[in-house]
Amino acid sequence: MRLPGGTPPALLFLALCVWRLVPRRDAAGTEEVVYGEVGESILLLCRNVSKEATEVVWFQGDPQSVPPLFSSKVTFPQDVRFSLVDNSSLHITELRPQDEGNYTCKEVLNKTDHEHRVELLVANPPWSSPKCWAGTSSSGQMLQLFCSWPGGYPHPTLHWREDGGDLENTSWVISSTNSADIHVETLNSSRLSHRKVFKCVGSHVVKQEEPACTVEIKIPSLESEPLKTCLVGEDVTLTCRVTESTPPARLTWLQGIAQPEVEIKPGGRYLITQEGNVSQLTIRNCSQGADGGCYVCKAQNPVGLREVFVCLTVKQPVNIIGIVGAVVVLSLLAILLISGIILYYHPLLCLRGTAFRNQDSNDVLVLVDSEEDDEGKGEEEIIGSSTKHEVMALVNGNSILNHLTEGDDGEQHGGVSPQETRREDTPVT
Repeated sequence: MRLPGGTPPALLFLALCVWRLVPRRDAAGTEEVVYGEVGESILLLCRNVSKEATEVVWFQGDPQSVPPLFSSKVTFPQDVRFSLVDNSSLHITELRPQDEGNYTCKEVLNKTDHEHRVELLVANPPWSSPKCWAGTSSSGQMLQLFCSWPGGYPHPTLHWREDGGDLENTSWVISSTNSADIHVETLNSSRLSHRKVFKCVGSHVVKQEEPACTVEIKIPSLESEPLKTCLVGEDVTLTCRVTESTPPARLTWLQGIAQPEVEIKPGGRYLITQEGNVSQLTIRNCSQGADGGCYVCKAQNPVGLREVFVCLTVKQPVNIIGIVGAVVVLSLLAILLISGIILYYHPLLCLRGTAFRNQDSNDVLVLVDSEEDDEGKGEEEIIGSSTKHEVMALVNGNSILNHLTEGDDGEQHGGVSPQETRREDTPVT
């Protein structure tokens, strides 16, 4: 089969393919990637400009499908933030995220078009410094180092270092993962030591400095009350506190020193609670035979482990009512004994107390009444002689000594003690 003019179909198809592969114009193009920071200014250079160029045109996007953004001959004042420098380079002020994209600089010559493509990435550096912390793998045996530096675009680059060298190049790194703005290193715990320091260094395309953060790993340190007491039938709580541990330690309770690997599980009479770095073991309804003894609080992290002992003594409850009754009885016996001693050795104290309570009465109590006769006189002389009566009375609580002399005529003469003059209106019986 031949086409009109005698041209074979195969030759025509070959000519069409060659025409599509060969550019219709001589074009020389270059490419580069530049970064700009939000709010700052940037200058996009048109690097493929010749002196013979009659016109330089900038496009944002594909030159074949978008209108010109700026031209050295024609001004397109769509955005005042755009301007030309040296009649070729594009200057953009107050960069915005939407300014990101591909820009093409194209010079127009009489015979060829030279192009220079620029990929502009508008970056936003992180607003804070990197943060580091240490954790434990799900198995509890490996150390994980976390480094986070959020808020930047594009994502920053994070590296863990140890003793000045890059940690990723060491043999004890099990795995290394990156997720958005977080970099995680998983290490084997066989080479870890107390107070070893790791450093995370961050870098970003629009930041010259490299901020860093550090993590110091530590073996757990514990404190607790070494001795606790519980009464039979009551509840008791044992407390264990972690004072320092990096990464955080896992706290467990063990019963008995002979079998330290028997872990106490919550349930039944045992209640285990943990808030932060404090763990509490509560034993309900204490039993003297089952609960007495020492308990072990164990704290463990990939760096090491520590244990502390808490010894529990279970006692029988004390009979408070019996003790109070015994104290009351002993107190009454002591009062009775003291009263008996006082009455036995000092009976007048009781009488004086009675007199003081009856000072307003006119009763007189005669304590002594004695008669003395002169020796050597006969019965015939008794009538003519005088008899002395000595009376001592207690009048309204006052002692009165009265000497009475009785003569032959029956008259009595006596002398009254000074105490009597104070109470002359009181009769004496």
